[in-house]
Amino acid sequence: MTWICLLGPSTTGSRAVALHGHRLVVLAPPGQAVAPEVTAHAERVVFCDITDHDATRTVVDRLAAELGAPRLVVSFTEHAQEVSARIATGLGLPSVSPAAAAHARDKAAMRRLLADTPYAWPYAAGTADDIAGAVRAEPDGVAWIVKPADGAGSAGVTALDSHADLERWHSKVPAGQGPRTTQGTGGEQAGAVRYIAEHAATGPEFSVEAVSAAGRHTILAITAKQTTGSPNFVETGHVVPAPLPEADGERLEDAVRCVLDRLGIHHGASHTELRLDPVHGPVVIETHTRVGGDCIPELVELATGRDQYDHALAALLGTDPAKSSAPAAPAAAISFVTPPAPGALTGLSLDPTLTRGVFRWHFDRMPGADLTELHSSHDRVGYAIALAETPAEAMRTAAEATAGVRVHVTVPTP
Repeated sequence: MTWICLLGPSTTGSRAVALHGHRLVVLAPPGQAVAPEVTAHAERVVFCDITDHDATRTVVDRLAAELGAPRLVVSFTEHAQEVSARIATGLGLPSVSPAAAAHARDKAAMRRLLADTPYAWPYAAGTADDIAGAVRAEPDGVAWIVKPADGAGSAGVTALDSHADLERWHSKVPAGQGPRTTQGTGGEQAGAVRYIAEHAATGPEFSVEAVSAAGRHTILAITAKQTTGSPNFVETGHVVPAPLPEADGERLEDAVRCVLDRLGIHHGASHTELRLDPVHGPVVIETHTRVGGDCIPELVELATGRDQYDHALAALLGTDPAKSSAPAAPAAAISFVTPPAPGALTGLSLDPTLTRGVFRWHFDRMPGADLTELHSSHDRVGYAIALAETPAEAMRTAAEATAGVRVHVTVPTP
């Protein structure tokens, strides 16, 4: 029996490897807790810095000397994508290419590769000073969205609706060093890009969950997203399938296939976020060479019966998916519990009349935890997943359930 090396202790990824009948070795960052669901499937867990290529390659080589060559080196973890791709490619194993993984992580590189497609959007990239120069060069009132070029989880996302907003943002972030870059021309250099800013698109937001095999892209589902809106756009809910006309779904799928082709994402899972601007059409926000977060793969499986982890491994192995199951319901949704105010969490209470129809509850914070204002997905408190006959009903049930959660906070005295 061959073995698969999994970078990052993914519970669902571990289960998928076991379903395919391969021995599993998990590499986990030092100090990270490893869930029992992972150790139940793993032959062993080895701790190393999975963001460090040389350290991780040393561990993989040592394991290969003992166990034989691995069948795959794969990761479903955001910060190990490039390392996983480099090691797998170096060993001659099926994988997304290191260049594709790097382009997906670098939002400016992605936009450069899409510049001559219908899905491009005016952007600037570089240091904070570069961003400030690009925004000031346009009339006051042109709306921009700025974020770290390699950020995730809505961290650092800010809307700039005026030059005054720009000056406030610019005064709070480090200016950074490095060569100046030019707007939308591909002048940015590796290592110098620190922020990405682009004209703000309007319209509803979606993500497209896909799996690629030798350059052929299979769309598993389209997810509709809810956010807090301007200025930070923190995601507060998702529903599968997205309730949208078939023609709009096809436009989103076409855009994603273009993105995957342009970035060279020919193998494995992907998660691409877009807006459907009422004038411009699909606008790509970002893409990833992994499954989505926020339990989106679980929603996809509940509503479609297709496990993205299973399908991704099957694509890399050149086999059929290991399992086939019927959907649990026609629609599945998640809604997040958000902090009411900064302070110490003293307790949580649920309205029992609003919990009917909830498939699963989960809370990330325990009493005593410090809550902050909602600036990114890491600041959320928990979530509810609901199943229903329609997307609207699923989203309503989940949202009403989380709205009924009372988050008790002791606000510090000034």
